[in-house]
Amino acid sequence: MKIKLKTLFLLGYLLLGIIAVMLGAAGVYFIEKLSNTPDRILKDNYGSILAAQNMIDELDNMDNAIITYVAGNKEKKFADSLFKASKHRYFENLALCEGNITEPGERELLLNVKAKSNNYAESFEKHLNEFSTIGHYDSLIAPKYSDLKKDCYLLLNLNHKGMLLRRDETVKISESAEIYMLVIAGISLIILVIAVIKVPSLVAGPIEQFTTNVEQIAAKNYSARMEVNSENELGKLAVSFNRMAEKLEEYERTNIEMLIAEKKRAEAIVKSMIDGIIVLDENMNVILVNNTGVELIGLREKDILGKDVRNVSESNSLVRNLTGELVNPEPGKNKLNYIRIVFREKEEFFLKEIIKVNDESDPGKILGYIIILKNVTGFKELDELKSGFVATVSHELRTPLSAMNMSLRLLQDERIGGMNDEQLRLTGAMKEEVKRLLKLVNELLDLSRIESGGDMLNFREVRAEELIDAAITPMLMQLEQKNIELETAIEESIPPVKADPNKIAWVLINLLNNAVRYSPEGAAIQLKVKRVDNKIVFSVKDHGAGIEPQYISRIFEKFVQVKTKNVESLNRGVGLGLAISKEFVNAHGGEIWVKSEVGKGSEFSFSLPVN
Repeated sequence: MKIKLKTLFLLGYLLLGIIAVMLGAAGVYFIEKLSNTPDRILKDNYGSILAAQNMIDELDNMDNAIITYVAGNKEKKFADSLFKASKHRYFENLALCEGNITEPGERELLLNVKAKSNNYAESFEKHLNEFSTIGHYDSLIAPKYSDLKKDCYLLLNLNHKGMLLRRDETVKISESAEIYMLVIAGISLIILVIAVIKVPSLVAGPIEQFTTNVEQIAAKNYSARMEVNSENELGKLAVSFNRMAEKLEEYERTNIEMLIAEKKRAEAIVKSMIDGIIVLDENMNVILVNNTGVELIGLREKDILGKDVRNVSESNSLVRNLTGELVNPEPGKNKLNYIRIVFREKEEFFLKEIIKVNDESDPGKILGYIIILKNVTGFKELDELKSGFVATVSHELRTPLSAMNMSLRLLQDERIGGMNDEQLRLTGAMKEEVKRLLKLVNELLDLSRIESGGDMLNFREVRAEELIDAAITPMLMQLEQKNIELETAIEESIPPVKADPNKIAWVLINLLNNAVRYSPEGAAIQLKVKRVDNKIVFSVKDHGAGIEPQYISRIFEKFVQVKTKNVESLNRGVGLGLAISKEFVNAHGGEIWVKSEVGKGSEFSFSLPVN
């Protein structure tokens, strides 16, 4: 059968028409799907997002009403009215969310939110007459408010994620549509060569614009918009796309505004504090300084804000003092110390504290530093008055106590005259009490001299062996009386240290005396000296009763005594020896600490820096 060219052409045209119809139908399918997707986003998620946000706002209003109710009797009627109105609006929006469940897990979350909402409202109404102080609010309402608000935010974020997911679906559909439309454009080009050349431009232009705008939305450029030139499917798509972009832009702007508001609120709180505060980021740049901090430093805010604190410290001695340990950290150095600053034409004392801000998700990562300067002038003056009073009283007591001790010794001397057994017992007890009081007075005077800076240190190079010998010799009689063996171990090649030998020997004697006092008869005591990095560590270990955990953190404070059954009260001391030891060691640039376990003994150690 011969086919005429006309028929062949007709068949060709028919085939091309069928192909064009099929591909056109595919194009229309994707266009309709793209036009419906933004509407579905708005229908499925935006209503729930708006309702969840309204729930959060009304929940805040209810909580403010409760706080106002607690504040006083005058506001109770208003607060009750406000609470009821906010409660009504809250549950209206909750009902909207329940009527528009679109996301997996949303139904269970809403059931939980509804239960907590009823419990929260009932808690206030049930205990209405019990609210008298903010404490009732903190215990009965505040935990439920925080838990409910967290769930409301979960509901908001769930629908937001759903909206973003559908946005991604739109992007994928548009990419598929682009492929198919390009095929349509290619095939249609053959047809349009014979018929109408302008047809491809009527379809390809809007599709390209839509694809470009979708890519911009995917890159979080929510300001992208499409031109609406017709009322067909492409026009509807453009309208729906623009509505979706507007809502996304509004949501993004709201989040940014909330973050900015929280930042301003935090800055206002810091700036209003009476303590001097300087905040640094992880790169040591000053990101915030309050008014007191600026006044203390003596610089204008613009001269320090945003600057590297290391550069600022080069021309400002106070900043150099405040940040020295951050710029050149020294391991083991105490970060809490006093600084004298001329503030408002008066010399005052400030307590410096440096706080490291660590990332909660990564504790090893430092986010910045906070330097706090607290005015403690009043406390410092009171402490100096106390020290002066103690020194004066102690000095006045020492003379009569010395005279009493001498008189008791003369009474016990048989050359003056004999005494019966009861008189000897009484005078002996009096002598022990006088001896104990003299020791207390002497220790108080020593401590007073240390605190006032009157007890000067005579530094010289001294070897560890010399210090050990000076400490052991006075202890030999006590060791022999309790049959205690002293074991010494000195690491080889210990370098000399620069110290006051009398003061360090006093510390060792005090530690050894405590070890003997709290050790049972026949026990052993270890005295060790070793080098750890750039420090020499002295340690005294006993096998006595040990120290209760509640005393460990306070053992080096003044007048702190450890209660032990095996030690008589007369032999327990007055609680100043370790406090004096700490002052001596700190004056040498060292540290003192203790490790103890009840029933197994204690180990006191202190370190001295190597020259």
